[in-house]
Amino acid sequence: MRIIGNIFHRTKFFDVCEKREKLADIIVDIKTLLGYIEHGKELLPMPVVDRESQKKLIGELLKNADKHIKASEWKKALAEVDKALAIEPNNMYAMAYKDRINASIAEEKKKAEEEKVKKLSDEKKPAETPKEEKKVEPQKEEKKTELPKEEKKEEKKSELVKQEAKAVANAKEDSTAKIESLRQEFAAMQAKLQREVAQLTLQVKEAQAMKEAVEKKLSGQIAALQQELTLAKQQSGASANKEIETLKKEIETLKDKHQRELERAREVAKAEGIAQVAALQKELEASQQAASDSSLKQQGETILRTMFQKAWMDGSISNEERAMLMVLKNAIEMTDEKFSEIEKVTKNEAYEGALRAVWSDGVVTPDESDFLQSLREKLGIPAEEHFKLESLIRKELKK
Repeated sequence: MRIIGNIFHRTKFFDVCEKREKLADIIVDIKTLLGYIEHGKELLPMPVVDRESQKKLIGELLKNADKHIKASEWKKALAEVDKALAIEPNNMYAMAYKDRINASIAEEKKKAEEEKVKKLSDEKKPAETPKEEKKVEPQKEEKKTELPKEEKKEEKKSELVKQEAKAVANAKEDSTAKIESLRQEFAAMQAKLQREVAQLTLQVKEAQAMKEAVEKKLSGQIAALQQELTLAKQQSGASANKEIETLKKEIETLKDKHQRELERAREVAKAEGIAQVAALQKELEASQQAASDSSLKQQGETILRTMFQKAWMDGSISNEERAMLMVLKNAIEMTDEKFSEIEKVTKNEAYEGALRAVWSDGVVTPDESDFLQSLREKLGIPAEEHFKLESLIRKELKK
């Protein structure tokens, strides 16, 4: 009975192991399926290819399957055949390969079961020999000592069987829960993809309807414009000539108005220029009286420098300021080279004056720094020149 019990327990153990392997395969298949669904492969159609390319692809897949069959790699072979059937479900060669693979898998399982039975029967034979040897009756005292040992062994075996059964039940519950969880996840993912497909379909329909409405509207507008153009062409020559004459009169009126405004602006500019020249002449006369030992050109150059420095204070010279400077230049008969030289020198002097004014209290605020940067950019002062002047001014302040 003990040997039969051992055989029963071992057989049960092998069955449990086989079920675990099948369950692991199922879980792998479900995970693979979820991976395909996650990337949208289940809902996407197979790529459309021509018949010759399709045949060539199926031939390559079946060649790979044949290689895996020769190597007894049944799962890989079956995967290649399934790919071929996905391209052409009714392909006779692929279906024949699949039947062949399934038959080989079944035969392999049958052989494995026969080997298990044979192995169990081989283990049973050596266990029966002690019974034949024990035909000679042992002494009563030996029987008494052996009974408790056998009872302990039976108790241990029954305890092991209980623990194994409990572990199998727990594993089965865990696997069932995992499968159910994967199924729920698969269903949720499929529902989500279906919702997205429905939403995209609706958006495509709305876009198509909008496109048709816009095309219809544009067609109506084009037809209306063409009709207006035809009517305009059909109008009498007299009315057309009348409109042309009206337009000509309006154009002439606008030209006259523009000419009058232009003349008025010129007169104003001329009057302002005369007033500015008169003011400059007065300033020249005053400076001439104040410094009788200086020549008129030297005084004019001094005034020009002063005017340049004032003009550079905001970083640029306006058109009005430029006109006044040119009037003074012509009055003292200054050359263009001298005028450009004074313009450049006074530009640097203006920036140096602004820099000294900012550093006069020994501290440069953020606003003052922004002002200097803006002025430097407007005047075109290089950064090296700025740092050189700043270093010189700071040294002077330390003294």
